Amino acid sequence: MKKIIYTVLMGLTIMIVACSCKESQIDDLDLPPAASRSITGEGIVVGNVSIDNQFVKVPFKISLSGAAEEAFQVGLTLNNDTVTQLITNGGLTNAVLMPSAAVEYPNVINVSYGTDNAEGIAIVRRSVLERYFGKKVVFALKLSAPGKGNKIANGKSNILVIINTEELLKSTDIHFLNFQGGGIYNVTQGPNYQVGPAGVTIPLIISLDNAPSTAFNVKIKDNIDTIATLLSAGTLTNVIHLAAKDFTIDTLVRFNTGATSAVVRLSIPWPVFDANIVANKKFAFALSLSDNTNHVIHPTKGKVIVVIDPNVNLDNNSPIIGNGTGLIAKYYTNTQLSPDDGREPFATRVDGTIEFSGDGWPDNVKNTAGTSLSRDNFATKWVGEFLAPVRGDYIFYQTRWDDGSRLFINGKAIIDDYTTQWDKPERKATIRLERGIRYKIEAHHRENVGGQQAYLEYEVPSAGITGKRAVPRTQLFPTP
Repeated sequence: MKKIIYTVLMGLTIMIVACSCKESQIDDLDLPPAASRSITGEGIVVGNVSIDNQFVKVPFKISLSGAAEEAFQVGLTLNNDTVTQLITNGGLTNAVLMPSAAVEYPNVINVSYGTDNAEGIAIVRRSVLERYFGKKVVFALKLSAPGKGNKIANGKSNILVIINTEELLKSTDIHFLNFQGGGIYNVTQGPNYQVGPAGVTIPLIISLDNAPSTAFNVKIKDNIDTIATLLSAGTLTNVIHLAAKDFTIDTLVRFNTGATSAVVRLSIPWPVFDANIVANKKFAFALSLSDNTNHVIHPTKGKVIVVIDPNVNLDNNSPIIGNGTGLIAKYYTNTQLSPDDGREPFATRVDGTIEFSGDGWPDNVKNTAGTSLSRDNFATKWVGEFLAPVRGDYIFYQTRWDDGSRLFINGKAIIDDYTTQWDKPERKATIRLERGIRYKIEAHHRENVGGQQAYLEYEVPSAGITGKRAVPRTQLFPTP
């Protein structure tokens, strides 16, 4: 019993002593206030800047006037005004302000207990350094609102970061975007385009120098005024720029991750080529790269003049339908002589086609007095131009021809049987003609006596035009 009481008493004694200490010495247990530190922005940590294919990591430093007695934070904001003022006042030469969107930085710097300095890392896009290669790229971070009673040293609130691009890069390191074959890129008939049923597609290659990167975009501009300027200067001749409705071009191109090239497609429909056959002019486009989301556009190779030769249209062999009205027809009466003997014709008119027989012909050929041409003993000459609808070997026929016949193409007699015989199967000839070309054509006919007919027919088996048919009016033009 005594032992139990002793224990209790001892416990009470300890409690009383403890309470007594608590009452009398509680103020002595408070920690002394932490000493405030003065904070200074130091700038780049020399030797620790690193660069890869996309980014530059720039460590920067602050220092304290003494070891921090508590951990705390210091706020950070960009201070572009300071940099702009320094550049304007000449305090910084050969320098440009870092675009705000091109730099990432922490909002605060954490200062650890017991240290007298701290670091942060700003991440800068490499493409900005490449774009301003040869200059200093500058940004400033402003220190603000340090915690735990610390303060910014007077006049030391800014961290000025100056990156000398020539110390980090060589000119050969730059990721230039350029048109392959820049300058003037001539597209002639051959392998540098793709032929389809609708028209021609010309692939233009954009290449990226140096190591590939993550995906990015680049736009393509068509500079119409440049063509006019080059024409005025004589740099380009015999060219036209097509109307916007007459071609299509990719205006936005994406480089996939890891890609070193991308393709711009310029497409021109066949009917546009056909519509410009007579003009025989080249098509010209002035293209340039712009608004790239990464990397640098080459100052000269980022532009290209594309000149497309009209001979590209030779790869198109769909039939061209002309708007001809026929040939000039000169009729001579009372003669079977060659109809170019100098005499005046009995009648002159335009015949849409040469497909005549005895029914109504030549009764419907009348002179100014209304007199019909005699059915016998007369001659006819048709002259004008023939628009070749396709490219190929043309077979012309005067086999249904009563009597003598001749046929000239560009002044050369390809059929010449000006006799009194008729409907001879050997009156045919083969000649190679090019699509879209207008050839001079002249046909002669003589009528002796008896029946009379004249059918100028053709076919082009190599181009799918098979079976004799009359040369259509649409392809014949009454050019003297």
